[in-house]
Amino acid sequence: MANFNTIPATTTIKPEPFTLYVPDKDLAEFHDLLKLSKIGPSTWWNQQTDGRFGVSREWLSHAKETWLNKFDWCAHEAQINSVPNFKITIHDHEAGDVRIHFAALFSKRDDAVPVLFLHGYPGSFMEFLPMMRLLVEKYTPEMLPYHVIVPSLPDYGLSGGASEDLEMTLDRAARIMNQLMLDLGFDGYIAQGGDLGSMLARMMSVEYKECKALHVNMLVLNTDETPPAPETHDITPEEAAHLERSERWQETGFAYALEHGTRPSTIGLVVSSNPLALLAWIGEKHLEWTDPRHPLPLDTILGMASFYWFTSTFPRGLYHAALVKNILAGKRHPISKEKPLGYSQYPYDMAMLPESWAREIYPNLALFSRHTQGGHFAALEMPEAFLDDVEEFIGRVRDII
Repeated sequence: MANFNTIPATTTIKPEPFTLYVPDKDLAEFHDLLKLSKIGPSTWWNQQTDGRFGVSREWLSHAKETWLNKFDWCAHEAQINSVPNFKITIHDHEAGDVRIHFAALFSKRDDAVPVLFLHGYPGSFMEFLPMMRLLVEKYTPEMLPYHVIVPSLPDYGLSGGASEDLEMTLDRAARIMNQLMLDLGFDGYIAQGGDLGSMLARMMSVEYKECKALHVNMLVLNTDETPPAPETHDITPEEAAHLERSERWQETGFAYALEHGTRPSTIGLVVSSNPLALLAWIGEKHLEWTDPRHPLPLDTILGMASFYWFTSTFPRGLYHAALVKNILAGKRHPISKEKPLGYSQYPYDMAMLPESWAREIYPNLALFSRHTQGGHFAALEMPEAFLDDVEEFIGRVRDII
């Protein structure tokens, strides 16, 4: 994919090419820690395999054995390095100089549309690698209609963050991501996101004129918003089931976010103490938040967890600390109702808006796409369908970029 690494001439600060390499000593330490990590005793709760109490002892035992004896980190590292990767220093007036990593496919077309893809928790830029491979198969650098920019969010993965004296909030992360696009020479772009990435895209659509449109694969009401009157809006049986599932998740599956939000220091230290603790905590989400009919391969989950481990992401990337405080305080995360909005809905995401609600609340809804498969990690679970939606949305709004 080397031909996709030609940086546009309009870039004001030249990013530096980057290659990921986890040293052998780090791999050896990881292996030793994992081998010595104890799996707790069998209990009534961890014998249940339906997920209602979290990961089962059976799953964790099998995952540990696979991670130790069959998993190949070097194969995942090669996949990461198969796309152009860069690092750039972004100056922020509060956070100072923040080192940001991003993967990219740069087009050689003068009219290429810049698109910023924003991951969430417990994800990483790796979620978008399957989509990037599809684009490389479909286009040459001379034909690619887009500049594809896929960063590690501040304090996630291969990106740095603010100093220890400053909390990384959503507002600051959004400002840094906007500045990344400006420093790359783009005076207009589309933001795409799910999970925390969708929150950042919402904020960027309001705060920054350079963000011309947004596409999200998670859309939720603000804390101060109420659903439209049910008697005037038809909800399909599938949507009703999705809403019920989302309500159950809020009652039984939200405890992790409250822990992140109220005790980020404790949970950060606990989960980063050994690889198995990390796998149990974030592996649960890769199991629960995906389409149960099409689960993620264990190798994919182990690859995501390994990346978190080798980059010490978890104790740094707890944006929930700021997010949950905002939710408890009733603070809104607004979304522009003037700029074009695209919404791709996947049936096994934790939260959703029925189509009729979305169309009433957002008169700027330029694309609504309901899928019959997929969950929270849309780009990872269904890269072809995800890319189709993004391309269709860009086609509808590219004239304003």
